[in-house]
Amino acid sequence: MLRVEDVEVRFGGVQALKGVSLEVPDAALVGLIGPNGAGKTTLFNVITGLEKPNRGSVRLGAGDTWVDVTSLPPHQRARRGLGRTFQRIEVFSSLTVHENVLAAAEARRSWSRDDASPAQTASEMLERVGLRHLEHERVDMLSTGLLRLVEVARALASRPRLLLLDEPGSGLDSTESEALGDLLVELVQDGRSILLVEHDVELVMRVCHEIHVLDFGQVIAHGTPDEVQRDPAVQAAYLGTSAA
Repeated sequence: MLRVEDVEVRFGGVQALKGVSLEVPDAALVGLIGPNGAGKTTLFNVITGLEKPNRGSVRLGAGDTWVDVTSLPPHQRARRGLGRTFQRIEVFSSLTVHENVLAAAEARRSWSRDDASPAQTASEMLERVGLRHLEHERVDMLSTGLLRLVEVARALASRPRLLLLDEPGSGLDSTESEALGDLLVELVQDGRSILLVEHDVELVMRVCHEIHVLDFGQVIAHGTPDEVQRDPAVQAAYLGTSAA
C-alpha cells in the first residue's frame, strides 16, 4: 500500500529525517513511534505531500501497480486513496460535528464517481466512530478527545485506502483509548491500511501488526510489538542509555 524509500529532509543545518524507509502492507496496522522530535510528523508530511524531501521517494500501491507520488501535490495523493489526521487539531470550529465530516464527504463527491449521499456518508462515519449522538453539537464545545474522533470520522469520509493517524489517542481517557483501538482493528479488518503515530505505547503494542521506531530522524528498530519492546536501542531511546 505504501513504500517510503531512503527519505531525507533537511531544515537548514538540521537533518530531520535521515534515510528513512518503511512499508505499509495491504490491510495492515503499522505503528510509528519515537520520542518527541524524532521526525514522525515530518515523515507524515512527506508522505502526504506537505513537505518535499531532499532525497528519497514515496510510492502508493494498488494491487500490483505502484505509483511514485513524490512530486504530486497533497490533493492528488488524496484522490489516490490517502487520508490523514493531524497532530494539532484541525477542525472548522464554527461548524457542527456533522458539518465538519460533511465537508470531507462533499469534497470527495466533487471529484469521485461515487453517487452516495454526502450527508449519509457523514452520518455513517460518525456512527462508526461513536459520535452520532453529538452530530448537531458545535465542535468548539467538545473535549480534545472527542475532537480527535471528529478528525478520524472526517478522514474516513474521503474513503481512503491508506489512513495516516497522527496521535489520535491524545486526550482520550483509558476507556476511550480502548474503544479507539477496537475501531482501528475493525477498519483494518474492512481492508484499510493504517499508519499510526501515537505516544500511547500500550495502545500501539495492542493493535499494531508491526512497528517502526524513529529516533533523531532515523529508523532504529522495526519488528513485531514483542521484538520492538525487547530491542535495547528502543529501550535506550525511551529510557536513556544508563536506565536501559
